[in-house]
Amino acid sequence: MPKILLNLVILTIYWRNSLSAPISNFTKPTTLPKYFAIDVDGTFFIDDKTKFQRNVEAFKKLKQKNVTPFFCTGRDLVCTKRLIGDSFFNETGYQGFPGLYLNGALIYGSDGNLLFVSKFTQDLITKFVEYFRSNDLMNKVFYYTIEATFSLEEIYDEGMEAIRSRSITVPAVVTLDELKAKDIISMTVFKDDLSDCEHMKEVHSVVYTSHAITSITPSKSNKKAGLQKLLEHLKSNENECAFIGDDLNDIEPMDYCYLSFAVADAKDEVKNKAKWVLDKKHDECAFENVVKLLYDD
Repeated sequence: MPKILLNLVILTIYWRNSLSAPISNFTKPTTLPKYFAIDVDGTFFIDDKTKFQRNVEAFKKLKQKNVTPFFCTGRDLVCTKRLIGDSFFNETGYQGFPGLYLNGALIYGSDGNLLFVSKFTQDLITKFVEYFRSNDLMNKVFYYTIEATFSLEEIYDEGMEAIRSRSITVPAVVTLDELKAKDIISMTVFKDDLSDCEHMKEVHSVVYTSHAITSITPSKSNKKAGLQKLLEHLKSNENECAFIGDDLNDIEPMDYCYLSFAVADAKDEVKNKAKWVLDKKHDECAFENVVKLLYDD
């Protein structure tokens, strides 16, 4: 097959498998979203305070337009608040509710009530700990409950640096019996290949290759499933919800929500599932850009 024809075939296959379109082709939909699910890391939050304030103003604008914006993140609520900062919550009046956390393992309603929490069984925790021990990963794993994090050994130095730099709660060291007595809802492993672990088929996992970590939640706990539960509680559905994100845990909601946006620095797999691909990176205030496209007159 001639090379030019082969390239055309490859491009055709790519286009057929991609639902996305460049934002330059965007036209404002007749029906605007009532809800807006927002990923935090690599999407909404920006280290630069001046740029981040522009996203904060865009968040406030959504509320002024009677849209309900909420976080839909792989973080827990505690470390989300620590990362974002008190000034955001004071200024916007949003306290993290409604919200979807730990990739759907933890869901809060509008009034702060806990709508859903997905927990690992003690048996499954025991199986994973045995795997971690036999693969010298005991100091490379930490475990989430609703409000705290734990580990069975002191996290290794590089891992601890990553935890602190990302505003994650430093895990408290506990015994296995103490850990099994807690309601564990998520695990983070500082390893991006757990393909040799037979227990992975019993859980939902997301690999963050850029950080070389794997996030593990109970089976069927993911952002799409979480959004379905939350929107049903709000007497809504995917046809009234927009989503914006960047990483592999955002693939399912990109496909699920009737309006979805991938920031310009999103993973390619995420862009392929988004309805629209933005021309601005997250730290170029891509979120603000979306709000303007939807709600500016």
